Amino acid sequence: MSIILNQLKKEINETIIKLDLKGELIIEKTKSIEHADYATNFALINSKLNNLKPLELAEKIKENLLKNNKIIKNVEVAKPGFINIEINGLQLVKVLDEVQKNKENYGRSANKNYTFNLELISANPTGFLHIGHARNGIVGDSVRRILEFAGYNVQTEYYTNDAGNQVNVLAVTVFYYYLLLLKVEVEKPEEIYGGDMYEELAQNIINKYGDKFKSLKINNNKINDPETHELFRNLSINYFINIIKEQIDMLDIKIEHYSSEQKMYDDKLIDKMLNLYKNIGKTYEKDNALWLKTTEFGDDKDRVLKKSDGSYTYITPDIACHDERIRRTNADKYVNFWGGDHHGYITRVRAGLALLNHRFDILDIDIIQMVRLIKDGKEFKMSKRKGTAVWLIDLIEMVGKDAIRYMLASKNPSSHMDFDIDLVVERNSTNPVYYAQYATARCKKLLDKFNSEIITDGTFEWNSKEKELIMHIDDFNSTIEHSASKRLPNVLCDYIQKLAKLFHSYYGNDKIIDLNNVNETNKKLLLVSSIYQVLVNSLTLIGVDFKDYM
Repeated sequence: MSIILNQLKKEINETIIKLDLKGELIIEKTKSIEHADYATNFALINSKLNNLKPLELAEKIKENLLKNNKIIKNVEVAKPGFINIEINGLQLVKVLDEVQKNKENYGRSANKNYTFNLELISANPTGFLHIGHARNGIVGDSVRRILEFAGYNVQTEYYTNDAGNQVNVLAVTVFYYYLLLLKVEVEKPEEIYGGDMYEELAQNIINKYGDKFKSLKINNNKINDPETHELFRNLSINYFINIIKEQIDMLDIKIEHYSSEQKMYDDKLIDKMLNLYKNIGKTYEKDNALWLKTTEFGDDKDRVLKKSDGSYTYITPDIACHDERIRRTNADKYVNFWGGDHHGYITRVRAGLALLNHRFDILDIDIIQMVRLIKDGKEFKMSKRKGTAVWLIDLIEMVGKDAIRYMLASKNPSSHMDFDIDLVVERNSTNPVYYAQYATARCKKLLDKFNSEIITDGTFEWNSKEKELIMHIDDFNSTIEHSASKRLPNVLCDYIQKLAKLFHSYYGNDKIIDLNNVNETNKKLLLVSSIYQVLVNSLTLIGVDFKDYM
């Protein structure tokens, strides 16, 4: 919570109690701090409750606020009943003292005794990650960092879709390239993935197994020897899971647990779940299919769990995996970061869990919309790895981890976004990543230039730019709390951009180091040191490196 605002609320509330006044107190920052820092409309909205005209009530409050007050420098009353308040310099310096005392922990909240379990990514292990997967993971990991800083306990997960048709297609794809590399004539399967990565994996298999499988064929989109099909399937899944983990590490995303859809089948967890549904009377048969009564929890229709051919629908292993996840862990809230195409699954999954006696609201789904890559003003789809998308590894090589993390975190995840490749390699103020990192580098240059301990007597007067900077620094914890409560990293990115903008303006207009006025220089460097620390803390929370030199 804001140090200044907290103290100011306390002072005004004490005055309200002392004067035996009634009504709700609302305090806000003024739009311009040239003449006042905060304002309250208490007198305007509560005049009738207190049988006084707004201006009379405001004057009464003003008179009492100015008596023996340690934090308020001045109070002015403005028509039709606003009370404008200017904070004194001593109170402002307390904010900077808090930054210096707490350093990397400035803005951190006390432990809240509440645990989140976050499923950050659930990409199929059938190829490299793309920019859409990255947005899910980066938004989720930034939320993880912000929640932890806000005092929550956080667990992180990756759901591996390693069962079903997509991994059969993967096995066949790799086997097709295996035969091609061995110069075996083979007809291209109807379903196949595209990209050099599958040829690279096929070559690895040749290096290990030679031409052992060259006599086998592809029939009905499967290798005609079940054991070999299973071998290619497992080799391929493990190969891409390891690459995905490497790419997740490259983006500094923390995943603690990798779950497996296939394990749901191997451990008979889906069968156990279906038997439980049956025993508690939540399923029924119709048209030779097995249905779940999801309408009991707000779904627009009941959902099929098992089709007439005996195969499961998409939702069946999904509910089983969520049920296993809840039973395996001990969290207060479970959150998935899913793409926009999953929006229709939200109610049915929550209903499925509620029918297993979990709280209906135990699971939240945060929808992450698509990203469109832009280069030279046009949508960019080319990949040097011959796929249908620009793979994440391509983008990391082009612009780096920091640009990817900052840009993907900087927009509201519920909105579609354009990622301008040309913009994030610019070294000027149009590039928000560069703009923020340049602010920390400028701060560090000033601090290194003075190169002595910052000693102040604390009796400072602050100009309007300095005041605005300090008040923004004072908002850091409340920004973290807001960002955490909404699970929106872009709130923090907006804070970073404003702080960087205020600092760059201050740097450009004020002489910060003046060796002829050491106390004034110390004052300004105390502010610069605090700006630096808050920028470092902020950038760390979205997984972006700060720069000391650029």
